[in-house]
Amino acid sequence: MANVHDYPMVAASPPGLSGWSLDVLLDQPASRTGGARKGRTMFLSGVIEGFYGRAWTHRQRVEMLDWIANAGMNSYVYGPKDDIKIRARWRELYCESEAGELRELAEAARARKLNFMVAIAPCLDVVYSDEGDLEALKRRLDQLLDLGITHFALLFDDVARTMMPADENAFPSFAAAQCYFANAAFAHVRKRAPAGTVLFCPTEYCGAFVGHDVAGSEYLNTIGAELDPEIGVFWTGPDIVSKTISAESLREVGRVLRRKPVIWENFHANDYDIRRVNVGPLGGRHVEILPLIDGIIANPNNEFEASFVPVHATGAFAGGSDDEAVSFAVALKAWQPRFRLALTGQTETLTVEEIRLLAELFYQPFHCGPEVEGLLRTARRLLSERRPDVRSPHWQEGHEALVNYRDRIRELFNRMSELENRDLFYAFHPYLWEAREEVTHLVSYLDWLAGDPPAGEEFPSKDRIYNFYRQGFAVAIQELLPRDANGRYRHGA
Repeated sequence: MANVHDYPMVAASPPGLSGWSLDVLLDQPASRTGGARKGRTMFLSGVIEGFYGRAWTHRQRVEMLDWIANAGMNSYVYGPKDDIKIRARWRELYCESEAGELRELAEAARARKLNFMVAIAPCLDVVYSDEGDLEALKRRLDQLLDLGITHFALLFDDVARTMMPADENAFPSFAAAQCYFANAAFAHVRKRAPAGTVLFCPTEYCGAFVGHDVAGSEYLNTIGAELDPEIGVFWTGPDIVSKTISAESLREVGRVLRRKPVIWENFHANDYDIRRVNVGPLGGRHVEILPLIDGIIANPNNEFEASFVPVHATGAFAGGSDDEAVSFAVALKAWQPRFRLALTGQTETLTVEEIRLLAELFYQPFHCGPEVEGLLRTARRLLSERRPDVRSPHWQEGHEALVNYRDRIRELFNRMSELENRDLFYAFHPYLWEAREEVTHLVSYLDWLAGDPPAGEEFPSKDRIYNFYRQGFAVAIQELLPRDANGRYRHGA
């Protein structure tokens, strides 16, 4: 059993930062060729396969390496929650076939001059003071090191902030226990691979988890003081999925962590909402934050094919561009060859405008695309009056615009069904199907209103209600909750 006095405590002014004051560290411009922290030589940018749900295939991961390289980024982190040996069975070694695939990925990344990093998440049942658990972690690291993998991520996310009884007697705090474990793992990696790196995902990895009081978080202050200064720390921003990440907030995080954070970018993630996919540019971030971070690693959509634009848009941002419209247009053009139609002599693809329509329908977590937002404003205007003047030119123009938009979505659905790349088609099929159905319902209702129905008449007719109204358990639960337009509950209001 380890005793708290047996492990090294990192000093308040970490010796690994000799030559760097904290102010210099936080103001040092991010560099693609040289980092602010001693021992860290690169601004990390890339992708983490770190979502919950069905993982990508080996073939898709190899292809993702090409996407990352083509987007000008440098890193891929293997960390799917669906790999039970990352989290639930972290003590078990990979079997021969699993290890072989990881070796292939490491070699493929090396051939593309990319960093390949493997995650281990010993956070569900670890006993930090148990030497047996620490040895189990070292065995896992040794297996991966033997495969030629020298970059690792230790993940302590999405767990309760509690310790086993044995740890309560060995460590002064939950954070101190994690620092001991991570520092020991890092020392082990560095002993075998002097250029090896470790990233650490804290349990309090966003502002919301500390009541938006980063400076007052005992946990984060302990991480900053006791975690080896050469270990990078993930941070998702003010929220798990952050609408914006400001420079001011990152300065505060940097001061508390005593290092620049590495952004775990959940902007395009959709594992928390199975009815959505996010295919637009990275938003709510400005290049002024780049000097304040040690990297940005995108955790994108579960659907591999839906992650093309997010990967390339993140690459554009990491490269110094926060012009959403430009990065979106460039990514769409690069995406177009994947939309090749079957049985057309391998030459015809969907047009860029058709692909833009698809991406604007499923744009960002907080916004639809610009054209879609405009159409929604039109629909709200048409439906804002209880008995609208359906003969007015203004109303009729709006009605016609929505009819045309419905037709475009229908045609897009039909054209998508002819894609040669079936993975791409099925990545969007359920979402596009729903979009087509709902816009058809909307236009059918407007068509009915355009006929100026008599007061008291109902829409739709009873023989079509099943097709117009979503039913089932989830809908029944939603009906029980008195939500307003913003999704907030106001019981009895």
